[in-house]
Amino acid sequence: MTAGILHPVRKALIPCGGKGTRMAALSRGGAKELLPVAGTPLLLWVLRECASSGIEEAMVVIAPGKDEVADVALDAAGTPGLPKRVHIGIQAEPRGLADAIRVGREFADGTPLAVALPDNLFVGAAPALAQLAGVHHATRKNVVAMVELFQKDAERYGPTSIYPGTVRGDEFSIDAVPAKGDRGKTFDLGGAASGFTGVGRYVFTAEVFAVIDEVEAGLKQGEELDDIPVMRVLLQRGRLTGCRIEGDFLDVGIPSGYGEADDRLGRRPR
Repeated sequence: MTAGILHPVRKALIPCGGKGTRMAALSRGGAKELLPVAGTPLLLWVLRECASSGIEEAMVVIAPGKDEVADVALDAAGTPGLPKRVHIGIQAEPRGLADAIRVGREFADGTPLAVALPDNLFVGAAPALAQLAGVHHATRKNVVAMVELFQKDAERYGPTSIYPGTVRGDEFSIDAVPAKGDRGKTFDLGGAASGFTGVGRYVFTAEVFAVIDEVEAGLKQGEELDDIPVMRVLLQRGRLTGCRIEGDFLDVGIPSGYGEADDRLGRRPR
């Protein structure tokens, strides 16, 4: 990002390169991003959130062969309530989230890049990405969405890890970025009443691409290029903070969360 200039968040990247193994029973071999939630493909829910957050251009990153995802995204561009323009990026191999984000380097063109994972939806008064953009504007930092979880809700969410930190208004000041949770388990608060975890909404400044390259240079052969080590570097340099999301978080990347989202959004006025 150009020093001294605060660019608005007008571009977003949506990673759709995964295989969706946890949702295979529902998707039946199709793309999980096109599963209908209250009659609308999941991808379009995310694109709507982007548009309502001020995003004008989106890049949907797909794996080779996921042409149906590209077709839905391109057909939606410019229609009411969706971004004006949609681009398609290709992630040649499923190497990790940071690798998918790097596909958007030229697309971002030196401006902030929002990232929205289609596994997550939110229900609230303000769109999640708009909330992150507000914290980015106030702090000029890279921002990750933080949601508060309660032990009674463990079965509603997939594996995740609790972030240590402090809530200060809309900002969640992160003390450390923990490793991701075990895919076979739900989260554990260790006896606490609640805890905060990072979920799939981000705003990254242009500096993230150099950090991704830096992290990749230190990987062993075959290791994924994931977002966790990238966020750790940013945090160490004082360049990462969190945004406490106001609203309900729906984890549609697992069958129970998908069912809840289908029910909740089906009852929501449009």
